[in-house]
Amino acid sequence: MPDRTALPTSARRALRVVLAFNPASGRFRPRALARLREAMEAAGHRVRCESSRDFRFDGPGDPVDVVCAFGGDGTARTVISENSANADRATYCVYPAGTINLIAREARYPDEPARFTRLLHERSAAMPHYYGTIGDDAFLCCASVGPDAEVVARVSTRLKRHIGQLAYGVALLGLLWKWPRRPFEAEIDGVRHTGEALFVCNGRYYAGPWVIDPAARLVDDHFRILLMPRARRRDMLRLAISAVISPALGDNRWVRVSGRLITVSGAADMPIQADGDVVAATPATISIAPAPLHFL
Repeated sequence: MPDRTALPTSARRALRVVLAFNPASGRFRPRALARLREAMEAAGHRVRCESSRDFRFDGPGDPVDVVCAFGGDGTARTVISENSANADRATYCVYPAGTINLIAREARYPDEPARFTRLLHERSAAMPHYYGTIGDDAFLCCASVGPDAEVVARVSTRLKRHIGQLAYGVALLGLLWKWPRRPFEAEIDGVRHTGEALFVCNGRYYAGPWVIDPAARLVDDHFRILLMPRARRRDMLRLAISAVISPALGDNRWVRVSGRLITVSGAADMPIQADGDVVAATPATISIAPAPLHFL
């Protein structure tokens, strides 16, 4: 059974909450943020709102019980990356106001302010979440190299603001004419592989309700990794079908392993996406964090 960390008894009655939001996010809605804050304050919690890029744990004189990322997985990732040395000083949760919301889907966070606020009382113990790192950046749910990351690199921020998740489909259509196939080397816990697409799963869901590897769990201290030796259009279509219906429909030549340390080399400047945003480029090292954070 995963370890759970209990909040202090006093914190169960009145929490000190930071609502971290990204004002530049295409899905940011100030009125929705205000409604969530009002619901939390009506329940007796002490709440302050801060930009996800500006929030810092200031010290023992400014204690925080819960950091609630108002947005998607990228907002939570930003808070953790910006506070890398002190990220374990609070418990986390995510209010699903972003485009994909994988953590919220996995943790079953509701998107209605009153119900979400009740969750803060009902979940008196937090679950460990072993997140990943790419250089100085954290990622919480998933990362990829290959055509999937190329699609993310082409997503229009303006279009994403207007049509949300459909912006990824538009970017994919634009990529179909000139399909990228760039081989690279990936060393996974010391074992060398070659491939054209790499998927690093830190949780059950990928890009929405789809499942690349049902064995991937947020509470595990390792990734589940899928390496595709070839990533032609038909290979990626087969992956999409297997993610929607069953991983058993995948190609038996695909490499599926658990791992903690991945080094991608042999190719320069290939984008690496994490939690729906491009955060780095090859060559790069992807690793599991040595200790977990805790999420309600």
